[in-house]
Amino acid sequence: MTRRLALLLAAATLPAVPAAAQEPPAASAQVYAPLFAAEVERARSDVDASIRAGINVPVPKDPGGGFTHEQHKRNYRIIFEGGQLFRLTGEARYRDHVRDLLLAYADLYPGLGPHPAKANQTAGRLFWQSLNDSVFLVNAVQGYAEIRDGLSADERKRIDDRVIRPMARFLSDESPEVINRIHNHATWAAAGVGLSGYLLGDRDLVDKALLGLDKSGKAGFLRQLDLLFSPDGYYAEGPYYQRYALQPFVVFAAAIAANDPDRKIFEYRDGIVLKAIRTAIDLTHEGFFLPINDAMPDKSLRTEELYHAVAIAYGATKDPAFLSIADWQGRTVLTPAGQAMAADLAAGKARPWPFGSRLLSDGPDGKGGALVMLRTNADPAGPLLVAKNTVQGMGHGHFDRLGWLYYDETGAVVTDYGAARFLNVEAKRGGRYLPENDSWASATIAHNTLVVDEQSHFAGNWKDGEKSGTRQLAVSLEGPTRYTIAEIDSAYKDVAIRRSLLLIEVEGLAYPLALDILHGTGSGRHVYDLPLHFSGHIIDSDIAFDRNLAERPVLGKANGYQHLWIDGIGTKAGKARLTWMQGSRFYSYHMLSSAGTSFILAESGANDPEFNLRREPALIQRVDGAAAVTFISLLEPHGAYDAAAETVVASSARVVALEHRKEKGAELVLVTLVDGRRIAIAVADDLAADAQHDLTVDGRNLAWTGPVGRFDLAKTGAKK
Repeated sequence: MTRRLALLLAAATLPAVPAAAQEPPAASAQVYAPLFAAEVERARSDVDASIRAGINVPVPKDPGGGFTHEQHKRNYRIIFEGGQLFRLTGEARYRDHVRDLLLAYADLYPGLGPHPAKANQTAGRLFWQSLNDSVFLVNAVQGYAEIRDGLSADERKRIDDRVIRPMARFLSDESPEVINRIHNHATWAAAGVGLSGYLLGDRDLVDKALLGLDKSGKAGFLRQLDLLFSPDGYYAEGPYYQRYALQPFVVFAAAIAANDPDRKIFEYRDGIVLKAIRTAIDLTHEGFFLPINDAMPDKSLRTEELYHAVAIAYGATKDPAFLSIADWQGRTVLTPAGQAMAADLAAGKARPWPFGSRLLSDGPDGKGGALVMLRTNADPAGPLLVAKNTVQGMGHGHFDRLGWLYYDETGAVVTDYGAARFLNVEAKRGGRYLPENDSWASATIAHNTLVVDEQSHFAGNWKDGEKSGTRQLAVSLEGPTRYTIAEIDSAYKDVAIRRSLLLIEVEGLAYPLALDILHGTGSGRHVYDLPLHFSGHIIDSDIAFDRNLAERPVLGKANGYQHLWIDGIGTKAGKARLTWMQGSRFYSYHMLSSAGTSFILAESGANDPEFNLRREPALIQRVDGAAAVTFISLLEPHGAYDAAAETVVASSARVVALEHRKEKGAELVLVTLVDGRRIAIAVADDLAADAQHDLTVDGRNLAWTGPVGRFDLAKTGAKK
């Protein structure tokens, strides 16, 4: 088997075939399935344009988004695509263009030092951070593998010795602080180094990639698989970085499967690579990744990383559900895996992806908490409640333990800001994370969870946060009442927090209710703030807000509070409500307030001299001077607005009353609907699955087993 073929098979995860069968076919013989045919034409357009433009390998100068940065990105893409096109068509011009690009890098690369635009990241040679150099190498090696056997011995030696090997050496021996980390940067480096080793027949490079520079196994690709994923395939840094890290994980895993089959890499750690791909797909709503931690909200399954991941996963499993994801993506990769997948998609073999409720444990041993997703159906755009009961998420983690989000067909309803960053937009500090990422986006007040004394969780120190997990106490993923209960007592040194989030389907209501019961229990007196960040336009409220019309004061001085303008402050005893509209739907947020509770309407964007922040609304419930606090809140989607027909239906809330009381070791919440029906929700203090509980409501005895009891109360009686 030639080295070119070994890398080809690595990209494909297909059974080995005789080398003769892999000779580039004549272009006229090609008949492709539509998805793959479109990919071939797209690549032809890219590479043909590059051929016409000529070789352009500039001396590195710019940070992300700048000309030289973008040109080197284009070049590695052309190297990858050109190599694949040569394999598919046999057209020498594709081989020659890839060769000429790589020979130009052979002239440039050996003379490069640290990138002149380096910042706080580890500097690369071609790019401002070494991460991008790793991405270059992962792509370039795959393209070079397809043309290498067609080059002269001198050309191969020049590219091997002046591009591939020195780049691999720079990313390994010369960058121990990168490749020996447990981090997505190290994964990309390990993949680039390992692919280079397989291509060059250099076992030393392969073993350093797999096992760390000292080959002890304390670092390297396998250790990254051990420590960066939970047993359920949830990635430590969250969905956004799970997406980004998947490409090197799956491409290098495929190369290991092809070149070191005895390692059985796709079976390693109970199939963790394939679990990670499935979990990444689950971590989406309507195809877009949940914007948890340092995340850009516009990232979806339509990314290069997921094109590779879906093709490789389908090649390894033949699970037809992957075909439906490829169909939604509308893209694939130019590898044999992509070609085979496109053929099966065209043959009608696709089946829907089984979206559903999931508990994804966090931490290498699965004991650090969990991300819980509650769905009422398999619709990828349907109702989704997300509870973030996870570990910190390393340096990209935000201070938002026990936070939550809510999505439905209108998009994000209860929102997360994600990252303060304009990726690769040079005018915004070179596309790097902005100062407001620390001062606002990662601060606790920027999320939907409890803030104590205007301080972020763990005093804003992510390394302290990384030491403490969250306790996932109970969960129910099925039935008309789905729920998650979790707690943490380390976010603040003297306050424990427990939160129950429930997704409740009610007969006669078109959309589920989301009930939130949050307790903060501390010593001494505290200021407790519970923010809700939402998307939409405020319609009305039964809270009488004192509005700041002439000027906009700022809520605080630090920890994210300095970025919030105060639009109004109000008070209301008993049940309070705020209603807003997003798209075609109305949302009413019902709250039970104790004496002294104030409601703060706020908007992000204060103290933002470079206009880096989006202007987004928030409602904050504040209790000042209490030792303990209980917040009871209910989100009710309702009604419809049709701009074309100029019709409005059910713009008023269906929930007319909300009651709460503590009874016999349980929190009891009563929800009354406009038609007089009531729903009783009881959450026990004792969360044991076999614990039996009972309480009395209006003279009726209600009994249940386990953490949560739900009872639909009619006027004439009760039914469980």
